[in-house]
Amino acid sequence: MSTVLKPQRTFLIVVLTTLMYLPGKANFRNLSRYSGLHEKTYSRGFRRPFNFVEFNRLSLAETLTHNSTFAVAIDATFIPKSGPCTYGLNSFYKGAQGRAEKGLEISTLALVDIDDNTAYHLSSRQTPKLDSPKKETRVDDYLKHLQPDSPAFPAGIRYVLADVYYSKTKFINGVRKLDWLFGNCRGINSV
Repeated sequence: MSTVLKPQRTFLIVVLTTLMYLPGKANFRNLSRYSGLHEKTYSRGFRRPFNFVEFNRLSLAETLTHNSTFAVAIDATFIPKSGPCTYGLNSFYKGAQGRAEKGLEISTLALVDIDDNTAYHLSSRQTPKLDSPKKETRVDDYLKHLQPDSPAFPAGIRYVLADVYYSKTKFINGVRKLDWLFGNCRGINSV
């Protein structure tokens, strides 16, 4: 990644190395305990933008060169969280409980190697809190995650795999604009 300057590259090497053996929670204070950087250095370093989608794509470049069949999988994950100042705190569906609970939600994209039965994480984005005056829905947020990251997918991808929640007309039409087919847990749906 030629756009990453040496100070940021050095910072990322320290962060990724420290995260490999960090016990407990990954916060700035714990990261500073197990590395030579101060927690304010971590705070400043995490404010700088970094293209993790490109980083993950380049990390997987050699793995994705063989002639396997790939698909893209998208799903959302609930994270319990409290506190009035947490960005994006809202009620999200928690599948384990079968109901909506207060917390955060992360939308995740993965490349699925169908021939090797393996999935490779590509990107995650926090689902923002819905503002009532806007006419956007969570499905719009999921499409905003899928569409900008689609150039990072290897050539030849034709399918997006998702659970039944994503089988809404708006999402399927967004997938079809990318010239892909939508598949759910019951099979491929070419609506």
